[in-house]
Amino acid sequence: MKRCILLLMPAVALSLYGQLNTSHNHFRPGDVLIKQQVEYVAPGGSGGNKTWDFSKLRTINDEYTLTYELPPLEGDSVYIVGAKRYEKNKVSDNELIVGTEHNTMYYYHLINDSLLQTGHENPSVKLEYTCPMILMHFPLNYGQTTSSAYKSEGLYSGTVGIRTQGTMTTTADAYGKIILPDGDTLSPVLRIKTTQTIFDIPDKDSYTTEETDNAGKQLETCRWYSKGYRYPVFETVININLSDSTQIFSTAFFFPPQDHLYLDTDPENQALLDKLWEETERDTVGKEVKTVTLEDIMVCKLYPNPVESQLNIEYELKEDAKVSFELYSIEGLPVKKITAKSKTAGNYYENIDCSGLYPKNYVLRITANGVFVNEIIIKK
Repeated sequence: MKRCILLLMPAVALSLYGQLNTSHNHFRPGDVLIKQQVEYVAPGGSGGNKTWDFSKLRTINDEYTLTYELPPLEGDSVYIVGAKRYEKNKVSDNELIVGTEHNTMYYYHLINDSLLQTGHENPSVKLEYTCPMILMHFPLNYGQTTSSAYKSEGLYSGTVGIRTQGTMTTTADAYGKIILPDGDTLSPVLRIKTTQTIFDIPDKDSYTTEETDNAGKQLETCRWYSKGYRYPVFETVININLSDSTQIFSTAFFFPPQDHLYLDTDPENQALLDKLWEETERDTVGKEVKTVTLEDIMVCKLYPNPVESQLNIEYELKEDAKVSFELYSIEGLPVKKITAKSKTAGNYYENIDCSGLYPKNYVLRITANGVFVNEIIIKK
């Protein structure tokens, strides 16, 4: 069984978080993120040395997946991004990215270190930003702000016209310590706040640089970033009516750091994490640091492997532990899950129904008290 080592200490001590930049934080094709929808919590005010305690938030939905890919190709030489076409030989690596989340595709374009959103579409809505939004300008340091105006055109249900305009403002507005829903602490983290105003445009004659006088909406998103992770570790979203400040919807997402499956192929961020661990070990010279492997907590037996129908899991807990089993495709997409449960020391049995899976290799992640290993499962 492969080992994944966890150093037990009250927090991961990070050096001062300087900035977001393209090499460590820009989207990359092939990256897969697992998000857990949790109870909404107010993000709090801006400033330094903040403490955000999200440890008691209840999970609502743990089936969210966010993927980033290159746009589809027309033939082998032209990228298709919504209604636009880009010649492949005139586009640099990772310049065009499509993010897919919850049946919606978001289109991104990196131009001269400015990350633009150029449109999005799903089964109900197709929207193109005729004047794109600037989501972020790299590098982004604490206290810096980027603001831009945008306009959009599109269709709802293929027939109803949509035209909007507004502003997008992005600010690195806070830093401090975050306590995540799984109990882990990261410090410091940098918070990025985006505020998008959205105003309908009744007709094309209203296309001006000023916002129309109709009641608009405001979408506010806060994301917390930690050094060594390309993507956020936590996110809050709230949408309100500007006319009366009533809330349309609100939600929050936790990105479990151990589920950032892109890290195995992200040498830039892996190098940062390795350096942080080295610094932590140096800071604890002369102190006892306990190294824990999964074998210290549990002994697990998987059979049969290869499997045709039922994958049996027998395990013995040597101590009380919170245990979960998650089956992923080799590409990192979630397939099956036995939800994490707190159990006392003793012997247990679980099974995963694999009868409906395609014959190929899968990855079973076994987790106990935050320590995990990945095992290859072969489906016949």
